[in-house]
Amino acid sequence: MAILHPSKSLTALVPQYVSRFSCIGSSCEDSCCAGWRVNVDKKTFNAYRQSNHPELKPVFESSVRRVRSQESDASYARIELHQESAACPLMQDSLCSVQRHLNESYLSDTCFSYPRSTRQFAGGIEQSLTLSCPEAARQALLSPDAFDFVESKVVVRDTSAGKIQPMHGLRPETMNEIRIFCFQLMRTQGLEVWEKLAVLGVFCESLTKAIQAHKQQAVPALIEELVAALETGSITDALKDMPPNHYQQAAVFATMWNVRHKTTHSTSQNAILDMIARGMPTDPASGESVEQQIVANYRRGIERLPAALSEAPWLMEHYLLNEMFSALFPFGDSTPYEHYLRLVSRFGMVRFVLAAQCNSDASLPTPALLAQTVQVFCRRVQHDMKLAQQINQALQNTGWDRLDRIFGFLRS
Repeated sequence: MAILHPSKSLTALVPQYVSRFSCIGSSCEDSCCAGWRVNVDKKTFNAYRQSNHPELKPVFESSVRRVRSQESDASYARIELHQESAACPLMQDSLCSVQRHLNESYLSDTCFSYPRSTRQFAGGIEQSLTLSCPEAARQALLSPDAFDFVESKVVVRDTSAGKIQPMHGLRPETMNEIRIFCFQLMRTQGLEVWEKLAVLGVFCESLTKAIQAHKQQAVPALIEELVAALETGSITDALKDMPPNHYQQAAVFATMWNVRHKTTHSTSQNAILDMIARGMPTDPASGESVEQQIVANYRRGIERLPAALSEAPWLMEHYLLNEMFSALFPFGDSTPYEHYLRLVSRFGMVRFVLAAQCNSDASLPTPALLAQTVQVFCRRVQHDMKLAQQINQALQNTGWDRLDRIFGFLRS
């Protein structure tokens, strides 16, 4: 069989968990081959249309549709899922019939890459995984050494390793130094996660101001000043008396995380969504959230969450580190501060849904269940760009995008 999409093996910088990951196929409880729109690139679409394979040809003709509203070759067509099950019609006995009857090179770029994301940056190759994949989430969130960085062989297509260009008047080397500083800041020992995020916000605000004032040469000094403030404790001492605002935390994220109409075709997703929904009661008549009860449940969940995380106290930090590495933090938005706000909003929502799992007097959830909760959050929210935009807009509308208010928003 001819090779449709050539691939090659490269050495990449990856978190340790990426080097350990492999797809568990039919054993996966939340398959990526169901419930999602699957984009098909132009080259793959044309190959499918020209195929005469007796088993695949009818499926290709009936279920692979050209998307004429798209001008991009990457999203040239899509696979129409089964209406009732939302499963991919190319799946046979929980295995991909394209791989079975043709070969891996005939997978679309989307199917070949997921859950991996590969890029060329600062003279090297990097690869990360999205935690909407259950096995990726387990590997990233439950292993204490998941974010020790190693060099590992990765298999990529030319189309799957985009090159990152310089941004904001900064050289790639300077961008990388900033990324490394942010990453090291989030791994600082002796600080709680919310404190690290607060300090990160101070840096991102200062970095954004320097960029907007065309003072990129001042960036090394900003880093030195923040390091000195951390070493003396002056910046964290200022945070000690900042009280948490549980009422606003619960109210804002309950509004964002509305699961009343979010049932899916996935049994595992629905089980998690139901658990979260029980922590957010609604008025049967109006369907509106019962705010006071949500706040009380949230506070109880926040109090019990550290005990639930005692066997994997790094779980929230690892979620944030994966977000930062995957999205080239703080260079994945219009400004570093805008990217910081996106990170904060996701942190707040993840903390909210984990607290919802802990808010009863029943046994505490296991770390594995909490990791699965993060995975469902990633699948339901982070792949929904419209919802992500609504979340960011909600923060701005309520005034929580100001750094002075974010500190109370962050503290547990």
